[in-house]
Amino acid sequence: MTPSALVQFGRSGFVGRFTSSAAHPRSARVIVRGPRGVEPGVVLCEPGERFTPALSTEGELLRAVTTEDDSLIASFPVREAELLSAANAAASECGLPLTFVDAELTLDAHLILHGLAWEACDATPLFADLSTRFGLSVRLLDLSQTAATKDPPPPSTSCGKPGCGSEGGGCSSCGTDSGDGEKKGCSTKSCSKGKVKSADELTAYFADLRQKMERSAETRTPLM
Repeated sequence: MTPSALVQFGRSGFVGRFTSSAAHPRSARVIVRGPRGVEPGVVLCEPGERFTPALSTEGELLRAVTTEDDSLIASFPVREAELLSAANAAASECGLPLTFVDAELTLDAHLILHGLAWEACDATPLFADLSTRFGLSVRLLDLSQTAATKDPPPPSTSCGKPGCGSEGGGCSSCGTDSGDGEKKGCSTKSCSKGKVKSADELTAYFADLRQKMERSAETRTPLM
């Protein structure tokens, strides 16, 4: 059986099974190639033999993190903040009921925008424009968890995880007609309830929440 490991990856803490040519110890920092692209992750454990056949494979564990990887990853936060600001400005200029609350760069030139929409919208032209403007493949991680649609958007608008444009609807397709004359998606109240915050308020809220989660992670005792 091909060696594999359960790896936690992405800012949202996704966990997936990745095949590997060698064993890696728990807590090892590694580089994986998965549905979101090439990115860093942390090894959790090897899946037990009885569970492995039931686990789908997210991709391949490429290597342990190198000095070059660390140098590139360290440069991401400043660039991500710049891209997040530019993406929100572009969405506002287009008049879309959509805001981005976080941004993630991968090692193979993908930009994953964490987005929230409070009304039905078609953001496909926006993502095409951002991809050209940034020189990156821009994808959407849809935080609104909208219902799936019959016709998924092109791969460039989705990072491939549950809730993204290709499987969870996404703002690039949430205005799709359901077939009964009614538009389905964010307008069905799956995105938000009550008063809708502005883009700036949402961005500030999630930035603060992210900082609290990171501080909590620093003091958390790992399970052995």
